[in-house]
Amino acid sequence: MQASIPQRATEGAKSHTYGCPLCNCGADSEDDIYCHLLVSHRKSALVDALLERVDSDELARV
Repeated sequence: MQASIPQRATEGAKSHTYGCPLCNCGADSEDDIYCHLLVSHRKSALVDALLERVDSDELARV
């Protein structure tokens, strides 16, 4: 079963004030992106993205 993207958070959003860190989805509020992440992405993808960011930050400090 494929998860549906909330209509408020889509690639066609008029304002891309907030963007999904994993895809091209944009939304007008943090809450909309939060809902999009919960519905549209697997937890493992979120964890991978966070770990990559932490690794990048650690390398930048060295």
